[in-house]
Amino acid sequence: MQNITKLQVEQKPSLNQKLALNEMLSHGIRSLGKNLLWLASAQFSGRVVRLGASVITARLLTPEIFGQIAIVLTLFELICTPTRRVTSAALIRMNDAEFTDNLASANAINFASCISAFVLMSLISFPLAYYYQDTQLILPILFVASSYLLLPFGMMYATVNLRNNNMRKVASANLWQTVGDGVLTAILALSGFGIWAIIIPKVVMVFVWIVIHKQSTPLPRFTQAVSLARIKALLSFSIPVSLSDLINTLRQSIDYLVIGYFMGVEALGVYFFAYNVSLGVSLGLVQSFGTAFYSHLCSNKDEENSQSTIQSAQQKYRNSVIAITAIAAPIIILQTSLAPLYVPFVYGEQWLSTDALSVFVFLCLSGLVRPMAEAASQSLLANGHSRLNFNLNIAITALLTLVISIASQFDLATVAMSVMVTYLITMPWLCWYSSRISFSQSTVKHS
Repeated sequence: MQNITKLQVEQKPSLNQKLALNEMLSHGIRSLGKNLLWLASAQFSGRVVRLGASVITARLLTPEIFGQIAIVLTLFELICTPTRRVTSAALIRMNDAEFTDNLASANAINFASCISAFVLMSLISFPLAYYYQDTQLILPILFVASSYLLLPFGMMYATVNLRNNNMRKVASANLWQTVGDGVLTAILALSGFGIWAIIIPKVVMVFVWIVIHKQSTPLPRFTQAVSLARIKALLSFSIPVSLSDLINTLRQSIDYLVIGYFMGVEALGVYFFAYNVSLGVSLGLVQSFGTAFYSHLCSNKDEENSQSTIQSAQQKYRNSVIAITAIAAPIIILQTSLAPLYVPFVYGEQWLSTDALSVFVFLCLSGLVRPMAEAASQSLLANGHSRLNFNLNIAITALLTLVISIASQFDLATVAMSVMVTYLITMPWLCWYSSRISFSQSTVKHS
């Protein structure tokens, strides 16, 4: 009994430990805030340019063309997503020695995965065009697929920048890629390029992304050759991460797939337009938050998993979720309240004859809790729960698929309202549950 009492006293943090924990927490939040500021500023600036491009394309392109674009870009995102962190998620968590030892093997994985993505998307283009009875989809799909072959030349440099928390460089690459995309889209749309006005910039701007990440970013020397054992070790962690990312993207895109199947290309075009206009800014903030948050949670990879470190990580999580929600909520509420005024004024009266305005409002409101899902996912991954993250995303995606399939039997407004309600219910629960799993179990384990 005395031993138990003594142990409890020893575990109780002293005043110095509390001060150290508070200082660590304060520094961590400042660091995350600075990184998020860089990424969010880049996203916001890029979205302003993209807004101008969307105004032009909304007035020049028809809902049918938007539907074609939705098909091409959704396919691209679904195939591209598993390649983005196929090695970086594991490398960011490693210490310096492990990082350099695994570089050659990681580089080989990057090239293999991107080449496979190119082949897969190219093969899918033909049955997809046959399904939609639209052979004009084939060339745009093949052209966008070629960007996969460029990505490996910048992926290792991007990983180094993320691992070093160099979010200024990451933000710069994202900003100029987005700005270039928007400007080039506007120029091509005004020149009468139709669907190609949106497709061509997606490939061209990859070069900009590569150049910025490589600039002044020394890549550590590959100290070890490609090793089958290291490839297996990398993939054992990264495959669940990549699958979780894929399911997360599928969850965000499942409405496109279901609407396209049940309601046709024109309805898909209206929904795609409303989705991108309504959630463009908030999703940009969410993506910036996710990028910074994962690197932030992994930043203590060389520290011992002490009780104070776990408490610090738990507090990081809570404060970060509150901060990103506090940033995103006013933007979303303002956007929703002004929607009836600026949507027809900016994008044209022709969109009022569709369900675009109602869809816009419901999707905007669903954005209130989307940061919670991103925080939950990144926290689970950073704490080694990649398989659980995958299973949770599978379950939520299945639920959304069922809900949207039923709502698609009515109209687009019903679909958007169903998406909003589902997100408002599931995302806060997911945020709470991931915190409980990531930190409560760890606390017990290390106490």
